[in-house]
Amino acid sequence: MKNLLYGSLIGTAVGDMYGLPYEGLSARRIHKMFGNRTQFALIPFIKGGMISDDTDHAVMTVQAFIASGGNPMRFGRSLKRQLMLWLAHLPAGIGMATGRSIVKMYLGVDMFGCKTGVYSAGNGSAMRASVLGVLCEDLQMLKTLNHISTTLTHTDPKAEHGAYLVALLAWVEARHAKWSEEEIWVFLSCHIDPELWELSSTYTPNERGITGYMYDTVPAVFWAWRHFRHAPLEGMAWLIRQGGDTDTTCAIFGGIVGINHYAQLTDMGRWCEPVIRPTFLLKLSEQACHVQHTQVSQRPIAFAGVRTLCRNLLFLGVVLLHGFRRLLPPY
Repeated sequence: MKNLLYGSLIGTAVGDMYGLPYEGLSARRIHKMFGNRTQFALIPFIKGGMISDDTDHAVMTVQAFIASGGNPMRFGRSLKRQLMLWLAHLPAGIGMATGRSIVKMYLGVDMFGCKTGVYSAGNGSAMRASVLGVLCEDLQMLKTLNHISTTLTHTDPKAEHGAYLVALLAWVEARHAKWSEEEIWVFLSCHIDPELWELSSTYTPNERGITGYMYDTVPAVFWAWRHFRHAPLEGMAWLIRQGGDTDTTCAIFGGIVGINHYAQLTDMGRWCEPVIRPTFLLKLSEQACHVQHTQVSQRPIAFAGVRTLCRNLLFLGVVLLHGFRRLLPPY
């Protein structure tokens, strides 16, 4: 179980790093700027990669599980604290709905019976879903924790349905990797919202790019999983070539396929991320699996602090450099 969770976290981080330099670009512009090359290129001169909010969300979800011992009510409170602390460290990347939700947490609106979540079907909850699929043995527990995780930031039911499909794919990879595609197909069709299942099972690539809308992102990730389940690098390269929200699509995909194929993702380029490194993810996985086994909460290994704040300011500078680069040709 430790290796499965570590694989999901590594897959998320590598997908995040891999897709980040191409985020927000159209498929046409990506082809003009990079050709068919895809690589860690956030820091171009050394071809190195750093993570963004996608990986942060997966890590915070694992930390909340550790702090709660898997208890649903405590999980929700812990994840809320993690999100608030995370925003205080000025992350350079954050979704609009997630940001508004955390501000509502600071204002204490839930103390007056109001929900902190915003009516949105953005991708925030899907970033947190894969690790839940690994950690939750029981499907009812998985559904409960996914509901709590989603509604903290997104109250549109589509956000929860999309995150649950991601969580179920991770659950299958962690426990039934030898199931045939037909068996997985039948299993998923019995558990997924019919509208989302129709979109996902009949999805075909298009030229519009992949947006940050859950019912656009998750069907594209599902298509990539079906065709590149055992070839994660090829799947990430395909998602990048579609354009749009590339870091999130690659991170979600990586969190699923990394469960069993993380060894293919550990030698992609220089890991320039100074805070969330493979050794940190391994220790976090070990702690989470111990908590899962004993059902006794622990104080999770933290990544917040002055070093994280400095890292976020550095990351902001790197993002600004990329923004200036995009003002230049080719267009």
